[in-house]
Parts: sequence; C-alpha cells; structure tokens
Amino acid sequence: MNAPKPLLGRVDRASWRPVIWRGLAFAAAYLAGFSGLLAGVGVSERNLAGAGIAQIAYYTVGLFVLGGLDLGTPVGGPLYGRALLWTAYFVAPLITASALAEAAVRLIKPLALRVRPLSDHVVVGGAGRLALLYVRKLRRHDARRSLVVVERDPSHPALAELRDVYRAVTVVGDVSSDEVLQGLRLARAHRVLLLTGDDFANLDAAAKILKLSPELAGRMVAHVSDLGFVRATAESSVARACEIFNGHEFAATYLVQEHLLGRFKSTPDRDLVVLAGFGRFGQTVLRQLQLHARGSFDQVVIIDEQATRNAGAFDHQVGFGEDYGRMVVDGDLLDPEVWSRVGEEVEAHGHDPVVILGSGNDGTNLHAAFLVRRQHPAAYVIVRSFRASPFTAEIAREVDVHAFSLAELIEAGMPSRWL
Repeated sequence: MNAPKPLLGRVDRASWRPVIWRGLAFAAAYLAGFSGLLAGVGVSERNLAGAGIAQIAYYTVGLFVLGGLDLGTPVGGPLYGRALLWTAYFVAPLITASALAEAAVRLIKPLALRVRPLSDHVVVGGAGRLALLYVRKLRRHDARRSLVVVERDPSHPALAELRDVYRAVTVVGDVSSDEVLQGLRLARAHRVLLLTGDDFANLDAAAKILKLSPELAGRMVAHVSDLGFVRATAESSVARACEIFNGHEFAATYLVQEHLLGRFKSTPDRDLVVLAGFGRFGQTVLRQLQLHARGSFDQVVIIDEQATRNAGAFDHQVGFGEDYGRMVVDGDLLDPEVWSRVGEEVEAHGHDPVVILGSGNDGTNLHAAFLVRRQHPAAYVIVRSFRASPFTAEIAREVDVHAFSLAELIEAGMPSRWL
C-alpha cells in the first residue's frame, strides 16, 4: 500500500526547509568572503598577493572551519571588500556552529524536548504492520495531525518510514513504561492507539494511561488478538474505558459473511470445512462460523503443526459447538500425507470441502493451494495473505481459488472515529 503523493510532497518540503535555508546562508556568506578576497583585501596571517581563484576559493572555505584555518584579520583593499570579508568572518562560524549544534541535539535531545510543542496529537504504541496500517489511513484522512509512535525496538525497519514519510515523532521505548508515558503529554493528546504485538503490554499501558490521564477514557484503542484474553478481560475497568479490538476478527467476520455464507446457501447439504492453520486467525474464523453459520456445516478438520494444542486452547477459551464433528491433524500444511488424511475424511463425508488456507505464512498458504486443488478439483478454496499481492492474485486466478488480503480487511474495518 503506497503513501499518498500529496503527503509525500508536504513531508519533503518540511524536512528539507532547514537544509535549504542553511544552504542559502552558506552560499551568501561564502560569496561575501570570496568577493572580498577577490577584490584585493588581504589577511594578516597569509600572503595572498598574486593568489589565484583556486587559492581564494580554498581560503574562503577555511572561514567555515571552527578552530581550523587561521587567516588573521582583513587588511588593505577597498572598504567594501573589507566589509564583505568581515561579514563572512562573523557569519561563517555561526553557520557551522548551528549545523553542529542541530546534529548534536538530534542525537541527544530527550523525549520532553521533542514532544513539548505537541498538542491534540495521536499516540500510537508499536511500529508493526498493524500500526502502519493505522498511520497510513490516518494520514489519508488528516495529513496534518501531530503523531507520536512509540516502539521498543530501536532497529525496527518501520521507524524510518514512520518518521520520514509520515512525519511521526518516533520514540524508542516501552509504551507500558511509566517513564515513557509521563513524557508523551497525554493530557493534551487527541487519541491513543495501543497496537503492539503484545496483548498484555497494550492493556497494561491502557491501565497506566487511565491513571495518568483519566480524561482519555473513551478515546483509547487497544489491540488484543488472543480470544481467551479478550473474553477474560471483557468486564475489566480498562475494557470499559477503552475500545478493545481484534484485527483478525475484522477479517474473519468479512470472510464468513461475504464468502462462506453464500457458499453454504448454494449447497443443499451441510459442508465440511477444513481450517488449514489454526492460530489466532483460524480460531477467530471458527468462532465467527459458530456465531453466524450454525447448521451450515457438520464437520470441521483442523490442520496445524500444533493443532492439538491450539484446539485445546480454543475449546477452553471459546468452546467447540456440539452440532458438528471435528478432526484434528498435527502436521505441516505442505505435507502430502496430511492432505491424504484429509482426503479420506472428505471421501467419507461425500461432498467437496470448503478449505481455508489461513496460516501466518503467505507463501505456505499459496503453495498449499496447489496441493488442495490437485487433490480436490471442485473444492471451494480460500487463501489468506497479509497484504494484497499482484503475484498472489495472479496465482489465485490460475489455480481458481479465492484470495483475500488481511491488511485490506483490517484497514477497512477501522472506524472513522479512530481518526
């Protein structure tokens, strides 16, 4: 997903403005010094009689060296030449010193100095894929909103993009840390979104923010991807004061309502559903099937390298329905033996299956689509990828499977009130 072009233009102008002004000042000071020397003004510590253009250019550059080239004071020559050279004497070191000072401040200035000018800003915890989705949508909606992104990993690859393209103040630190939170000017913030990959850190930060700035109640969003954690914390004061959301639930709800319900209605008998990949996304899909498609399927096959473990967690946290059977297969989605076992179950069922390839690896899902299509030519196959990909779309057309982008569905599901 590309950044909007108008924003890039504004970002480029804003980031280059100090450089342009300093460049103009350097050019003016250099021209003054060069013109003064060229006019015949001498210096007390150098003999410039007969100096050529190259020597004059070299000595003019020396004016910008702090504590470096010592030329002495201007002597002789026309009055206007001495005035130009004296101007360069005073201005050139100031330009050099200001550049060095700015570089030093950028390296060492504390969080308080960077966020002090901020007001009515948005604070985002985390710099991962979910945070990038939100920031991109925010910038399309409001290109001028001040933005602070807090990320624990100083080497996170998205930090440069967030800072340089989306004009975010990037803070390296733990968003659930008291010290970091106290420096974010939360009392003047417009909204806070806690989008790290750590469910506990998001909720812990939310609880601390409510204590520091209770006026943010109702203007906080916390991402919690674990279904059991969502259910366990649903009645907490934190959950009541901020909006808890699950990105996988956005996508799973769309998948069930826009794809699967229509498929179920088109088949006279109850379907067999294969969930290939039973992590948080696969579990969320099954929960949505149980909520919205009861009676439409009578058998579920779960495939995952940790299928038994994950199925046990789902049973404990959500619970399997009693109106369908289930088969749990521990194995690799790319193992032909796994699909042979699934084939036996499909044959016993007597109907073409619905296969949802929803592991966390986009390449694995696409590769598995070939295995499924060869073994079950008439199966209804859905392939999940995180972001839209021309390659995935092309392969999906060739193999005749349905591909959808998790990122697009999550972004579409983000309500306008978050912006």
